[in-house]
Amino acid sequence: MKKFLFYILFCLLSIGSIYADDWEIYASYHNATQAVKTDSRIFVLANGDLYSYDAEDQTVELYDKTNVLSDFGIAHIAYSAATKKLVAIYENGNIDLIGMDNTRWNIPDLKMKNLDDKTINELKVVGKEAFISLNSGLALLNLTEGYFVDFYTFDGKVTNATASGNKIYAKTTTDVLEGNRTLNLLDASSWKKVADNTVTFGKTEAEKKEEATLLEKVKNIVPDSPIRNWSYKLNMVGHRLLVAGGNFYYPEMDYEGTAMKYEKGKWSAFDETAAIALVGEKAYRNVTDIVQDPNDSEHHWLGTKRSGIYEFKNYKMVNHYTFDNSPLESILPNDKNAGRYVRVTALNYDREGNLWMCNDECDTIVRILKKDGSWRSYYYSEAVKKPTWDHTYFDKRGWAWINSRRTSNNGESGILIINTNGTIDKQSDDQHRYLSTFYNQNGESYTPDLYYCTIEDLNGDMWIGCTKGVFMTTTPEDIFKSSFTFTQPIVPRNDGSGLGDYLLNGIPVKCIAIDGGNRKWVGTLNNGVYLLSANGMETIEHFTTGNSPLISDEINDIAIDGETGEVFIATSLGLCSYHGDATDPATSMSSNNLKVYPNPVRPEYQGKVHITGLMYNSNVKIVSAAGKLVAEGTSVGGEFSWDCCTQSGRRVGSGIYYALCTDEDGKKGAVAKILIIH
Repeated sequence: MKKFLFYILFCLLSIGSIYADDWEIYASYHNATQAVKTDSRIFVLANGDLYSYDAEDQTVELYDKTNVLSDFGIAHIAYSAATKKLVAIYENGNIDLIGMDNTRWNIPDLKMKNLDDKTINELKVVGKEAFISLNSGLALLNLTEGYFVDFYTFDGKVTNATASGNKIYAKTTTDVLEGNRTLNLLDASSWKKVADNTVTFGKTEAEKKEEATLLEKVKNIVPDSPIRNWSYKLNMVGHRLLVAGGNFYYPEMDYEGTAMKYEKGKWSAFDETAAIALVGEKAYRNVTDIVQDPNDSEHHWLGTKRSGIYEFKNYKMVNHYTFDNSPLESILPNDKNAGRYVRVTALNYDREGNLWMCNDECDTIVRILKKDGSWRSYYYSEAVKKPTWDHTYFDKRGWAWINSRRTSNNGESGILIINTNGTIDKQSDDQHRYLSTFYNQNGESYTPDLYYCTIEDLNGDMWIGCTKGVFMTTTPEDIFKSSFTFTQPIVPRNDGSGLGDYLLNGIPVKCIAIDGGNRKWVGTLNNGVYLLSANGMETIEHFTTGNSPLISDEINDIAIDGETGEVFIATSLGLCSYHGDATDPATSMSSNNLKVYPNPVRPEYQGKVHITGLMYNSNVKIVSAAGKLVAEGTSVGGEFSWDCCTQSGRRVGSGIYYALCTDEDGKKGAVAKILIIH
């Protein structure tokens, strides 16, 4: 029965593989901490991610949730020569057994087990068994058939375990315990204390030496990847993705100063050396935002939760602004470490090239570094000492929408809207409003605990994400009127009742991104990612860790490459992406501008064919070489996706197919050729 249930679980946990061709996981393969040798391969654990190096043919293979693994964030690996399986246990207790042909057996029992503390202290393989020592007990696995045998609990934390013959030994924080398998070891009284020197735990000197040798062999074999698995804020500039890998949550989580760039398929990190030398490693922490100068592609600014703002040129630090050389203030100005409390977040350039930022938890929140190098400070009584200013967003009018995410003793979270009337040096003609409580179209009042994001869609409508769900307005120009209300979109139930429900009601929405088809990509606190239609009435996709290769259901930010349609998703565990089917629309129709990929479509490929370079709402007909209509539809933004099936759902045969494309009015046309090979 155990094996049958395991097979069902394996099938269910493999459902996400149907999306694998559309996903990419940007795992970090730096900082190798474990290495084990199997056949000709060395398996390496680096930053919680797994890759292998084949010493014979010198090839590197990456493992993640899109191919072999079932989860993300591995804590330990070990190899069983007796069963020829690699054991990988994740931080959350999930376990994968990986065969040398890359088959996978997933054992989710420990992950699903209700335990107060799943901290893993050791993974040890003895013959055909694996012993997992945890703060909450000892787990035993059968590696031959791939199932969870038992879980034993003791008074103290289990730091190490091993076995010899019919005896199991567990070392706790206080004792060494021996258990005889002939007894009921689930009964704690069946274990007896033995002398500390009777059992050898941990790795032998020979094993330690072998692992050190293996790590030495692979230290220079680092696959191109992010330097760390941290992604908090994303900024897409053309094809360049900028990643701020800090953290701005409470209680504080201390992340090394991490800023990265991804461009043309290559990763690089901003040089941390000068910043650490200037302020110290403990102060250069938690990069909360990163922006690029609109007039200089190699000029960037990094905001931090700890130590002000840093200026980088050619990815090296050239300047640093803090409380003693700028108007920026420290939260604790009289503290001996006042420089560690200068919080600068919510960076963005306005249309004139001035850099806006927020100086959190101070009297004056809004700071502006003008393009001529001078500073401006905007004081608003409603904003004094409010915390966690996450985003500065400029709409088409040039108005700033700045959100204070978190309610605190200094007031309620909300949105600060500023209209400078184009005179940044003259505040007397400005308009501003701080909204913490607002009304929807039905007169219902809301005061969300957390305001997360604001964004403008292609129609000029503003969308707000908060703990209550999604709100929007089609008349943002009325925001300064006392009668202004937001709309809470109502999604019809379509059950004949005539009733509907508020869109994502009660689901905390942390970020929203707009694709080329004006659709909304919505990231949530713990419900993964939703893809909504342009008006929000239809949920096109809902991706979670359970039904896709998404690596965490907690989403920090989303950014979209408008030309390729790739949707980058920053999660609490790292970065991944989904190949969306919407790109920014072209302004004209030309066969030379159409791109088809993959092309040719080879037998092993089971995903969709994507045609880009189309105008908005283009009509597309797929026809065979004989001119027979195979499929048709309308582009989403500038992209049309075809599943290589006929209109009846049958997979087409090998051959040449043509995409006949016309603009929305049918006046301009273009043609693309597609080769399918079976």
